[in-house]
Amino acid sequence: MLKILNLQKRRFSQLIVALGISLFALISTWSIPVTFAQDALPSAINPVTSVIQVGNLISAPVIVDGYELFRIAMDIPIEVDKQAKNPSIIQRAKLIENEIHGILDNRLYGGNFAKGFNPDTLTITVKTDNQGNSQILVSDQDQLQERVIFTVTPQDAEYNGYSVQVWSDKLATIIKQALMRGYEHRQPAYLYQASLWSLGLILVSSLLSFAVYLLQKNLSKKTQNLNDKKQELTLEQNRLNNNLTTSDNSDSISEITTQLQQWQRKYNTNQFRKLFLKLIQLLIWAFTIWKIARFFPQTRFFAHWMSREPLYLLIIVILVGIAIRISTLLIDYFLKSFQEEHQNFNVSHSASQRQEFRFSTYSVVLKGVSKAIWIAVGFIVALDSLEIPVAPVVAGLGIIGLALSFGSQNLIRDVLNGIFILLEDHYAVGDYITVSEISGYVEYMNLRITQIRGKEGRLTTLPNGSISIVHNQTKDWSRIDFKTTIAYQSDIDFALDIMKKVIEEMANEPDWQNSILTPVVLRGVSDLADAGVELEMRIKTRPGTQWTIAREFRRRLKLAFEQQGIEFGRHEQAVFLPEVAHWLSQQSLNNR
Repeated sequence: MLKILNLQKRRFSQLIVALGISLFALISTWSIPVTFAQDALPSAINPVTSVIQVGNLISAPVIVDGYELFRIAMDIPIEVDKQAKNPSIIQRAKLIENEIHGILDNRLYGGNFAKGFNPDTLTITVKTDNQGNSQILVSDQDQLQERVIFTVTPQDAEYNGYSVQVWSDKLATIIKQALMRGYEHRQPAYLYQASLWSLGLILVSSLLSFAVYLLQKNLSKKTQNLNDKKQELTLEQNRLNNNLTTSDNSDSISEITTQLQQWQRKYNTNQFRKLFLKLIQLLIWAFTIWKIARFFPQTRFFAHWMSREPLYLLIIVILVGIAIRISTLLIDYFLKSFQEEHQNFNVSHSASQRQEFRFSTYSVVLKGVSKAIWIAVGFIVALDSLEIPVAPVVAGLGIIGLALSFGSQNLIRDVLNGIFILLEDHYAVGDYITVSEISGYVEYMNLRITQIRGKEGRLTTLPNGSISIVHNQTKDWSRIDFKTTIAYQSDIDFALDIMKKVIEEMANEPDWQNSILTPVVLRGVSDLADAGVELEMRIKTRPGTQWTIAREFRRRLKLAFEQQGIEFGRHEQAVFLPEVAHWLSQQSLNNR
């Protein structure tokens, strides 16, 4: 069985490596945009925004067919131009993009495909206007009349580190190359080749997606097997919980709890693999769509958009998921290390079991808290990546939280009470407690609620704020307060000796000696009742074993009393009937 599991794990790892190599081979064919090839200057506000600040200048990119050609710049505006006499940096970049796209998508020369200029005679010139500003002009000396692309400002040249004239000449070369590339990519030969590339990419992606589907199908079978195992463990747990007042074996409960924890770890690992494969599936098709969109100039704007906000959000989601998973593993690792270190101190079995219950409870709470923290961090980073001001949003959420806190005082009380329950160790997962009229084993708890599994498998959920008095019957140690009644004519001292002898014999047996801490804490006559003399004996036991020991002690004591002729007490009542007494006396006289 272990060899089969190891082989399956090895095949899973090999397939994942194969998928990774395939994706790397596809990624290596990317044509790196200028946006990523350049060393982008970081923003003082947001590292992923298109508008960045350098010194006293702000800049924005000019993007044509999904490629960043260059960046334009302007001084940081001190006041907002309410009359909009001067365009903003983004508006100016958009105007330049519209000019270039207008030339590329025009049909001055007719035909079914865009042909806005003659590539053989295309000319980009730099001229100086009457005010001394450099202008970039384009024409083909035929159908495309000379038109101004944009005016180069001193801020543009300063941002890029050149003089106005030198930067204008460089811009003329960049714009001509962009126009020629756009022209070629709009011709039938290129579009036909791009269609073939798209079909090939779809075929490769389909094969990879099918391989991932096979892995998902295999994991689904494992998930079904785990669910069947969970049903068996649940049935066993319910069987132990059905007789809470008469019997329950703490060792069995502890073993079931350990198996459920192991099942949960296996289930979480399986779910993580399924999520990972779904992510691989998503990445395969997202990459396919992005790459196909990059092939065609008409859809490159969509590819450029996909490589920004959606990509950032996907990366954030992946990183948050990984952080949550790593936090979960670290919490399990450290708590397990603490538990093993605690066990090395040669503490008693009951203390070790108690520590196990506490660590199990801490694990649930810490995982929930760490998950909430990472989700909050991911939310803040996502807002920042979308260029949404974080401070106002956080402040607004704080105000909303403050307003809700006045109407959610019960929630705050539940959380605070849950914190004190954990810190003061009132109870933990696996303890048998009584709250008001509700009794049962603590199956789950966090900072807000406690769930108790009682008789007939009933699961009761209690807000922690409603728990004021709790009786814990399985903490540190437990005790049997045993009482029985014998007849008045029986020998009391002899009966007490028999009770002591029976419990001492049990304490000396291997099956019971670890469970019985003190065989006789107290023994004697507790009451003189109508039915007989009531005898009492108290027995100190390990937590959770008192019901099992009491049940076995009653069985042995009954047999011992029968062997020694000691009668149990019973209610007797004498009834005097005069008529019956007279009739009996007459019958006695007649018999003489």
